[in-house]
Amino acid sequence: MLHKISQFCDKVDSLKRDADTLRRLKYETPKTTARDAQIQGLIDQIQADCYILSKDKQEYTKMESEE
Repeated sequence: MLHKISQFCDKVDSLKRDADTLRRLKYETPKTTARDAQIQGLIDQIQADCYILSKDKQEYTKMESEE
């Protein structure tokens, strides 16, 4: 793995927060051009983060600094 396990889990937590924000923006806020730009930005961010995680396919090896 390119990431530590904790970093990998933190990224997944971040994805969940972004997804929750995206859902609130889409369904709980009035439609505006600014809102639409925020929605697209979050979609782009979520897709980029998913891509990064999907490419982390190296074998996991414990680093000496980890416990």
